[in-house]
Amino acid sequence: MEILRAICGLVLVVCVVAPARAQDGAALYKEHCASCHDGRVDRAPSLDVLRAMTPQRILEVLEFGSMVSMTHGRTTADRRALAEFSSGKLLGERFAIEPAPKAMCRTGTPFSIESEQSGWSGFGQSLSNTRFQSSSAGLSATDVPRLKLKWAFGLPGDVQSWAAITVVGGRIFTGSIAGNVYSLDARTGCVYWAFDAGAIVRTAVNVGRIGTSEPARFGAYFGDARGNAYAVDAVTGRLLWKVSVENYPSARLTGSAVLHRGRLYVPVSSSEEGAGSLPDYQCCRFRGSVVALDAATGREILPWRP
Repeated sequence: MEILRAICGLVLVVCVVAPARAQDGAALYKEHCASCHDGRVDRAPSLDVLRAMTPQRILEVLEFGSMVSMTHGRTTADRRALAEFSSGKLLGERFAIEPAPKAMCRTGTPFSIESEQSGWSGFGQSLSNTRFQSSSAGLSATDVPRLKLKWAFGLPGDVQSWAAITVVGGRIFTGSIAGNVYSLDARTGCVYWAFDAGAIVRTAVNVGRIGTSEPARFGAYFGDARGNAYAVDAVTGRLLWKVSVENYPSARLTGSAVLHRGRLYVPVSSSEEGAGSLPDYQCCRFRGSVVALDAATGREILPWRP
């Protein structure tokens, strides 16, 4: 020990500032991931599939998604090493994955949901969460066999989306695991805008009017895997406000917010059930909540925590 202290004394700067090295990504993968991802579990994507993803996408899943319990107790450096090895790419600054220029809508069309009868906004479609669309949608059971693919949109840098689809005002709104939220033209599939939330977005987007002023403005509301609620301009995708509704480390928004009379009701959950399966985790400390926000400003109105 005295010899070690003497050595550190001679190279003090090196001993103090040298960062701890993460384990090799390949070794971490073999120890913690290969038993499932090398063909033994059907639901686990193979390494070949992982190599088609971005390292940012994999890191999001390790830190906030379905794999959070598998990497509990690992350091940030370890998770980054795993993401880099699994994707075969290096992590840099997080970047928004923008659609190709040719995919963007060339002209804007007027947007309104004021007189719409057949739209589907949010997860449940109605305040009673019926998930039922009336006959005003113009689609009957006899029409189903005649349906054909008109267009398809591939989520850039992603392999799937957990978010439900919102269709209002002739536009489609949806989020992605990569953290991007898109507004598409329902008729052609062209992209009006893409918003980078920076974390997994699996909630449905709820679109509604902002205030009562004229001309009417519309907001698109959603949440992310880090416990943040967002409002963006439904027409342009410009951020209106972003609010952290829960500061618990594993808090996340997976349930879709409900918009009613100028208030946004946000259900809050967490990923603690995954970490709670680990023997060294002190469970359980998180309690779910519902938070009411002013839809125009994001100001918290009425937190309710049982």
